[in-house]
Amino acid sequence: MDLRQEGIMDLSAIISGCFGVVPNLLALPKERRELRDNALRGILVALDETFLYYRDIERGSQRDLDREALLVRYWSAAAIPMSRVDPGLARRCDQKAEYWLNPKRYESDEVIELGIELESVRSAYRNLLAPKGLARRRNTVARREPRF
Repeated sequence: MDLRQEGIMDLSAIISGCFGVVPNLLALPKERRELRDNALRGILVALDETFLYYRDIERGSQRDLDREALLVRYWSAAAIPMSRVDPGLARRCDQKAEYWLNPKRYESDEVIELGIELESVRSAYRNLLAPKGLARRRNTVARREPRF
C-alpha cells in the first residue's frame, strides 16, 4: 500500500469514528434536561408535601412526627439531583431536611438567614422552572404566619 492509500484509510477511520461520537454528543442536551427535570421534580414533591402538611396543621391537625420524618426524606432526596443543577439550592434543600429533623431547634431569624423558609425555596424552584426572561409568578395567597 502506498502512503496515499494509507492516508485515505486513516482519514476514513477518523471520519467513521467521528460519526460514532455524534449520537453521544446529541444525547447530552437530552440527558441534561432529564437531570434538570428530575431535580425539579424532587423539589416539587418536597414543596407540595410540606405545603400539604402545613395546610393540615392550619385545619386543626396535630403535629405528626411520621409526616415530618417523610419531609426529611423528601428534602434530602431533592438535594441529591439538584446538586448537579444548582448547588446553592441543593444546600438549601439539605438544610431544609435538617430543619425537619427538629423544627423547634430553629428560630425564625435563623430560618430566614439560611434561606430555607418555604416561600424562598419555592421562589428559587420557580426561577429554575421558568424559561429565561419569562416573568416570575408571585404567590398571591395571603399567609397568616411565615412557613418554614
